Amino acid sequence: MNFSQFSAVIFDMDGVLVDNHHAHFKAWMAFAEKYHFPLNDEIYLKNFNGKTNRDLFSMIFGDISEDRFQNLVNEKEKMYQDIFSKDLKEHTGLTPFLKNLRQRNMKLAVGTSAPTMNVSFVLDRLDLRQYFDVVVDGLMVTKGKPDPEIYLKCKTLLSVDDAIVFEDALLGIEAAKKAGCAVIGVATTHPRAELEGRVDSIVSDFIEANRLFYS
Repeated sequence: MNFSQFSAVIFDMDGVLVDNHHAHFKAWMAFAEKYHFPLNDEIYLKNFNGKTNRDLFSMIFGDISEDRFQNLVNEKEKMYQDIFSKDLKEHTGLTPFLKNLRQRNMKLAVGTSAPTMNVSFVLDRLDLRQYFDVVVDGLMVTKGKPDPEIYLKCKTLLSVDDAIVFEDALLGIEAAKKAGCAVIGVATTHPRAELEGRVDSIVSDFIEANRLFYS
């Protein structure tokens, strides 16, 4: 597949723009211990990674008030930001790759299940927002991944019929495929062996992605 022939590229954020699986998992484990619900690496990768907070907190706590939902979200995301702020950095090779895409007039978007506060935390602290035409976060959709709504909305806002999606999560890959996108798996959260057969290509970082697009 000639990826350079596409006109738009959509990036998931967690595990793609930043390699932050460890920070999210550590925060969720602390949160699970406090609120006494079962969680381990297998449960997290299968049922948590890629979903919106609204879907997750509904799954964990059932029907709760909007005030309690917001308080719980703020508590959990503060845990995450406190952990990740110590080593916040973009994924290897990201900025040069984004600059190459922009120089070739590619339309770029972020499509993430993360809440707005985490999107701002990453994009603004790392000065990445300037590269993206569109940012769609978990508060801008009613259905989280694996529903394709996030990626369909990105395509609509970019005014394109096709796009390449960079994804690390299995639920996100499923969502991108349902949205009719080509998918490049980023082997951060899952090893390459688990991504094989689910995606059109696999990269470890954006140095490898740059070679895939422009070699």
